[in-house]
Amino acid sequence: MARAASLPISEDLAERLHAEGEASDQSPSVLAALLIDEGMKIRRFPGIVYRDGPSGRRASLVDGPDIWQVIRSLHEVPSDEHDPVETVCVEADLHARQVSLALQFYKAYSNEIEAKIADNRAAAMRIDEMISERERAIARGQVVQRFRP
Repeated sequence: MARAASLPISEDLAERLHAEGEASDQSPSVLAALLIDEGMKIRRFPGIVYRDGPSGRRASLVDGPDIWQVIRSLHEVPSDEHDPVETVCVEADLHARQVSLALQFYKAYSNEIEAKIADNRAAAMRIDEMISERERAIARGQVVQRFRP
């Protein structure tokens, strides 16, 4: 449930918030709520930042990959591996403290991270379907040139 809050902000900050909101197609109040939420998370978890990207904003290690990528990698380690954290550290060239930070963030905000994992899985499935469709068209000799230089 959303609850309205009145926050004292400077005129300059209000103008910057309004300009950024217009640039990102968000109302200043929605943008402010998003930035406050992100700010509180990164304050709670030093070493985490939020980055923009094709799939929207996502939590990332300051000096590493997105949190969802670390967690997905941990989920993908076979159950017979002796230590999933060690395996991910070696395979992703990460330090154990980075993986530990990603796990701590995940425990606090698992819904956010699971949503990013699901989004990535859905995008990969769409790409696979497009590739299969193109391969079937090639096999039938029905390739249509869509992109011409």
